Amino acid sequence: MKKYFNFRSIVAISLSLSILFAGTSCDKEPVEDRPELPPVESLVMDFSNFSQQPGGQKGTAVTCRNFLHSYMSALFWNVATTVTLALPVAAYGYALQQDAEYLGDNTWQWAFDFPFGEKEYTATLTGIRLNNETFSMEMVIASSSAPEEGVRWFDGVVPYDHTHATWNLYKEGSIKVIEAVWNKDYETEEADITYTYVEKEHEQNGSYIMFEYMPGQVYDAAYTISLADKTINIEWNTGTGEGRVMDPAKYEDSDWHCWDTADAGFADKVCDQPS
Repeated sequence: MKKYFNFRSIVAISLSLSILFAGTSCDKEPVEDRPELPPVESLVMDFSNFSQQPGGQKGTAVTCRNFLHSYMSALFWNVATTVTLALPVAAYGYALQQDAEYLGDNTWQWAFDFPFGEKEYTATLTGIRLNNETFSMEMVIASSSAPEEGVRWFDGVVPYDHTHATWNLYKEGSIKVIEAVWNKDYETEEADITYTYVEKEHEQNGSYIMFEYMPGQVYDAAYTISLADKTINIEWNTGTGEGRVMDPAKYEDSDWHCWDTADAGFADKVCDQPS
């Protein structure tokens, strides 16, 4: 006797196969949408030219008050970001060396252990495709001895072309301390990053510092520092260290006040072309 599948059986089998294949395709990694981590510079501002306070020159009349004032003006931000970013930046450096695991649902994860100081930590960096242009990132770090007690250190949104990024930096996992915005033009290599201090009830809430890099200019780097009571402009050459500062509140004028190269001890000097 011949056996035949009835119409209902065929439909049921077809639906089962459709569900099976649909489930399989959903779990397959969309490689073309896999996020690549942006460079560290998208998160970390450059303070290298103002990382050390200049020493005095005993027995001479040479002073370096213009550079020293610039150094002190950037110090709050240097310290605040160093304290806030030291651990997550170390973790991010290790993440750049890892391969992401696809978790499904357009979500990727970089999970790894790393040393920092004398301790061992566990980090989880999660990236989620938001749309055709952008993906989100979130970094959670815990002590390796208590991985279930991880806290969020930063999160943000990055476009796939890495020309822009917005970050939120936290302390204690929930208190937003700094908002960071980064931009880069890969043709000219010009870039900028702005930190805005947003910790509520802090005396510097709303203050910001903007770092700009402009290759080819005499002064190829600059800070704009906005505090509660004043704005300070600082420009310098990243190669020689020579630079200038404008601070009407301190100098009681709107002129540039210059300093010499690092080799010359950052000594005060008359500006070549007053502006």
